[in-house]
Amino acid sequence: MDMLSILFPLVVLLGFVSFVVAVVYFRSEKEPEALQRRFLLRFYAYTMLFISSLILLIGGGLLLKAALSYPLGIEFSYYGGPSISSERARLRDLLNGVTFGAGALFFALHWALRNRVESPEERRLSFLNKGYLMMSGVVYGGLSLVLLPVGLYQLIEFYFFSWSRPVPGDIVGYALVALVLWLWILPQLFKSLGGERE
Repeated sequence: MDMLSILFPLVVLLGFVSFVVAVVYFRSEKEPEALQRRFLLRFYAYTMLFISSLILLIGGGLLLKAALSYPLGIEFSYYGGPSISSERARLRDLLNGVTFGAGALFFALHWALRNRVESPEERRLSFLNKGYLMMSGVVYGGLSLVLLPVGLYQLIEFYFFSWSRPVPGDIVGYALVALVLWLWILPQLFKSLGGERE
């Protein structure tokens, strides 16, 4: 979809800018020497956590798009109704979603790595942790705030109006996954920023 191809790079760019701003801001505070010695390994772990969460977003969005087309009808997620090409597109999205779902494995591995290179006590002092949480909050919050209203509009148009036949499954799938990721990140972000004020 054209909107998604424009929106994803824009939000990722916004996330990168928010990461740079957060790191510059939080970097002004001195980290313990032990954390500084592990900077590169920590930076790698946080970078891979963010990348694998983006892969989870893509895979989850594709899986939800395809899965919603079963109970709600194939026209909910694909143009052309119950045609062979729509069935193929649904199967392709299921397979791609499962493949991209491997991002969950990469996320888990790098979560474990992050936990090895930063203890919970050190994490409160880690500017990389705060920058990662800020960037993730901006990206998934931004996607949620844009995709949820668009998805709701397409749902209303799909069920109550017939001037155009939207395919809300695509937007709704990504919106729901972005919302889950955002709601998962927010408590961690607020806890991190709250600890900063103490």
